[in-house]
Amino acid sequence: TAEAKKKATAPPAVKAIVFTGAGKFFMAGADIPNLRKLASASTGADVMRKGLQEGHDLMDVVESGPKPTVAAVNGPALGGGLELAMACNARVGTKTSIYGLPELKLGIIPGMGGTQRLPRLIGVAGAVKAMLSGKPMPAKLAAKAGLVDQLVKKSKDLLPTACKVALAMAAGQLPRRKALEEKSRIGSKARGEEAIELARVKSKRKAKGTPHAAACLDAIKVGLFEGGRKGLDAEMDAFAPLISSPSAKSLIHMFLATRQCPKVPGLEGIKPRKIQTVAVLGGGTMGAGIVALMLFKGYNVILKEINEKALYVGVERVTNIISAVLKRRKLPSIAMEMGMRNLTPTTTYEGFDKCDLVVEAIVENIGIKQKVFADLEKVCKPSCILATNTSTIDIDIIGEKTNARDRIVGLHFFSPAHVMPLLEIIRTTSTSKQVVADSIGYAKRLGKTPVTVGNCVGFTANRIFFPYGQAAAFLVENGVCPYRIDRVLKSLVHMPMGVHEMVDLSGVDIGVHTTGIIAKAYGDRCYIPTMGRYLMEAKRLGQKTGVGYYVYQGRRGVPDAKGLAPFLQKARQGKPTIKVTDQEIVEMVMYPVVNESCRVLAEGHVIRDSDIDVVSITGYGFPAHKGGIMFWAKAQGIDKVCQRLAHYSKTYPSVSKFFAPCDYLQNLARKA
Repeated sequence: TAEAKKKATAPPAVKAIVFTGAGKFFMAGADIPNLRKLASASTGADVMRKGLQEGHDLMDVVESGPKPTVAAVNGPALGGGLELAMACNARVGTKTSIYGLPELKLGIIPGMGGTQRLPRLIGVAGAVKAMLSGKPMPAKLAAKAGLVDQLVKKSKDLLPTACKVALAMAAGQLPRRKALEEKSRIGSKARGEEAIELARVKSKRKAKGTPHAAACLDAIKVGLFEGGRKGLDAEMDAFAPLISSPSAKSLIHMFLATRQCPKVPGLEGIKPRKIQTVAVLGGGTMGAGIVALMLFKGYNVILKEINEKALYVGVERVTNIISAVLKRRKLPSIAMEMGMRNLTPTTTYEGFDKCDLVVEAIVENIGIKQKVFADLEKVCKPSCILATNTSTIDIDIIGEKTNARDRIVGLHFFSPAHVMPLLEIIRTTSTSKQVVADSIGYAKRLGKTPVTVGNCVGFTANRIFFPYGQAAAFLVENGVCPYRIDRVLKSLVHMPMGVHEMVDLSGVDIGVHTTGIIAKAYGDRCYIPTMGRYLMEAKRLGQKTGVGYYVYQGRRGVPDAKGLAPFLQKARQGKPTIKVTDQEIVEMVMYPVVNESCRVLAEGHVIRDSDIDVVSITGYGFPAHKGGIMFWAKAQGIDKVCQRLAHYSKTYPSVSKFFAPCDYLQNLARKA
């Protein structure tokens, strides 16, 4: 760094300096794997403080050294990349360049002056929003906000334009702006403080006790009231301890784990084939969500239903989803028409011979699915991928009446399909490597996080979480209030919704049906509740009927203790009433999920334990700031998890096998 500064600033022949990226990126920012090492090291905070000081010294030279500087932003300028660009005296970008400070997504804050320079370039309110969300700004928005001084129409014009601006500064023809000294956009202290404190209130609801959002706002506030230099000191003071915080360790782990997911051993060198025309069988909630998502992503989509009435309802569902998204994004109605142009509704197999992929999203009935796949083999071209969106059924059974098992795969979307980030890719022992590679490529184009898993009942996501609902049911049927369980899971574990809210969302009837399938596969270590059956008989199916465990006013659920009482009384008949603490509720509901995750690992259904972490977060909403279910278990202490499960197994003989720690978990505990 010192040598680079010397070379750039000393020679008289150098009039100005232009920074640009060597490849597609301007600069992507921090070395995340190195951040993880620092987060885990006992001296991490000290090393980071030293590194930050060196970085700030460099930014000072860029901003206020003897030569004017210009950032020629040729691609994404993220994190430290944007901080370097903001330290430059001007920024010139291409129309495809993007700008962002995503550090808060890693549990840290911008550490190279971002908390001070961004508010001075685009205003406090805009800077706070950009940093707390971590979302990148496209070029046009960045230019409008004042972050970028000039956009070039063609990439080839970027460097010449940036050099022209730099030389004009050197000649005194253009002012040399220093972001840290800018005052025109930061606004008044009163308005700035109002924006900061409003953001603090909003972020506190989402923070769940994590410190990074508050630390970021504190640094911005110091800069607002005491000046940029004091603000830089506050930024450094906050950054160093954050790197070692539990939330930073967890979020950095999640970031790296997510990027590992698409890497499947054995697929090296296999390129995904192009998928453009896709058929979806079934226009129900899931099928419609999948169709809408693909229309957003530019696919040609065929939607098939069993009759005209069902088809009409399915298309209406797709239309409603797209309309809601367009309204939320404030896009013109013409976008609806353009999207729907690529949809072909049908009740026949016409056009299926042109499909690259077919996704089956029909009723969970083995016989019907087997017939459908036999039909698909006949009407689709030999290279067409045949996928099922089943959430529980063994895929080998679905495809056993075909001769196309090498191109049959599970593509398990999570509801709502156009929102939830996970796509579970289930490969059987017959699924070809090419089809797996194609499926991963398809997931990436959809913007999904692909996790490749093995074929078993429940696959990985639903299998590891079946004990979650069953443990809660055991507690409820033995005297614990379901609303208390939900409160504890939300307040202590930070789950986005309680287990009974989740049951109401998916449907009580779906839960009963799934429990039957799971129980058939994993029998004696399952707890089979009766409560769900009683609710189903009374048509209390959850949100879709307006009442389940909760009573619904729109989507908002309200506890219904009086209405639920007779069903609880019936389900608890002949069972003992148990007394548990809030911490015991956490352990009895969450530790069995860890136990089942260990079984999935032992059976080789996932490539790495971090894949389970990704599945738990992106599929079931386990809090990202806890790093995923296995990462959280290690933080709790694997030996503690094992000991507590053994304790519950002994304490409650009727569910001894349900709580008993598996061999894999016991081995981990011994090593720990």
